[in-house]
Order: sequence, then structure tokens, then C-alpha cells
Amino acid sequence: MSGKRVTIVSPTWEPFYEETQIPAAVRAGDQLHVSGHTGEDRNGRFPAEVEAQIRGTFRNLTETLTAAGTGWPQVVSLTSYHIGLHGQEDSLLRIAGEFLDVPLPAWTAVGVTELWPPEALLEISCVARVGARTRS
Repeated sequence: MSGKRVTIVSPTWEPFYEETQIPAAVRAGDQLHVSGHTGEDRNGRFPAEVEAQIRGTFRNLTETLTAAGTGWPQVVSLTSYHIGLHGQEDSLLRIAGEFLDVPLPAWTAVGVTELWPPEALLEISCVARVGARTRS
């Protein structure tokens, strides 16, 4: 697969992909680069509660990882962007624990003033290994 790029479009991501041509993820070799995901529900609506958006974001990322043939144990890094980062810390770490196991991936969290779309309270992207069974 060296040199070849494969785009991944999960079912929840399809409407956005049709509008923008931006894929949910791109596989390049044994790495999967996942675009920033937000916490909209299956109907494209954003819950008002930050915890629901955090859980929805991880759920939507799970769907993309699965579509790419990988999962959370293969995620090596996360980057998250938050409106109101300090108010999300406790919920973020607690809910992340529902999806991630030790050893945790490297994680950079950044507070921002706005996201696309404007209803989103956080966005998370990640990099995962594809075809790997465990972390090394």
C-alpha cells in the first residue's frame, strides 16, 4: 500500500463528504489520518449538553475507525479542539475512558473560539495504525 492513499467515508460522514469532498479519514500506508469529528447525532443535530457532544464525538470517531478496519487500541495520537476547554476537562476524561484504554494515546487539547459547524462544542482528530493488533 506504499504511496497509495485510500479515502474512508463512514455512514454518518456521507452528507458532509457529498457537500465538501473531505473524507472522514485517509489511509496512507499503515497510518490512518482521521479528520476532525464532532458530536452530532445520527440525524445531524447537535445536543445542547457538552457531555452528549463529547460522547457523540467519540461514537462518530469509532464509526470511522471501524470503517477503516481499525479501532481505539491502534490510535496513537489525538488532537482535540474545545470551546470552553476548562469546563469540559472532567467530562472529557471520564467519557474518553469509556473508549480508550491504557496506555492512552498522545493527546493535545486546545481551547478555541469557534468550530465548523457553529453548534459544535468540540472536535477531535486522530492518527491510528492500520493492520496493527496491539500498540508497540
